[in-house]
Amino acid sequence: MNNEQHNQLALVQKSAPEAIIIKKTGWKEINLHRHSHSQHQIIYTLSGTLHIQIESTSYFIPEKHVAWIPAYVEHELSSRNRQVSLVVYYIGLPDMDAAGNVFSIYAMNAVIAENLKYIGSKGPEIRYEESPALYDFTQSFFRLLPSMSPSSGILLKTLLIPNDSRLHAVLDYMMEHLHENLRIERVAKDCGFSVRNLSRLLHASGIRFSDYLNHQRIMRAIELFADGGRTLQQVAYEVGYSTPNHFNRVFKQVTGVSPSTFFRGK
Repeated sequence: MNNEQHNQLALVQKSAPEAIIIKKTGWKEINLHRHSHSQHQIIYTLSGTLHIQIESTSYFIPEKHVAWIPAYVEHELSSRNRQVSLVVYYIGLPDMDAAGNVFSIYAMNAVIAENLKYIGSKGPEIRYEESPALYDFTQSFFRLLPSMSPSSGILLKTLLIPNDSRLHAVLDYMMEHLHENLRIERVAKDCGFSVRNLSRLLHASGIRFSDYLNHQRIMRAIELFADGGRTLQQVAYEVGYSTPNHFNRVFKQVTGVSPSTFFRGK
């Protein structure tokens, strides 16, 4: 965690409960350790992607999406992009309905984007005693946000972090070799397992080898495309797909939409 990130956490912790804090940032590195806030945290990924870990589950947030982290939920933030541009809102929402107390990730639409842009321009802090109309509008908007956009399908497919420490090195190995022609036989051999034992360990942790590999490849493709400088075809080859058609087919299986639809307007 760098100084800017440390200072941001300190600012939020000591802010007045009724204040709405807005932080715009372009971090070159994100690695925030486990922490929580007394306010709801809403993160808008302008560019780049995020990984948010809550308990034993890791969530992936692509570019131009919104992550809703409820108050007092412990979480960690990280990213594998070269730089991430975020707008982060911290807001107290007393008596928020059930939707506001569940971690969620929302796809962006024009209405949400314009309202977030407008509210973001009024930062770094909104207080009722200084701007009562703006404060009430911001409160109302965030209360309505969960009903304004359905959760994104890709983000409902979360990745469990296995409790069995023997698998950590295996999954790290797979991440390092995504671009290669990976088969479970090779992974087992290089990581010191028999195919039978590795299959059994993966099954016990709820991980299917091919699904995990494809999911990681598509997430990495989204990250690489967010960094810019590559065509979708170049990204496809870089994450281990031998043909664009194969990449397109798997991408749609994982996200529910084609790459061209997913990246439209980005």
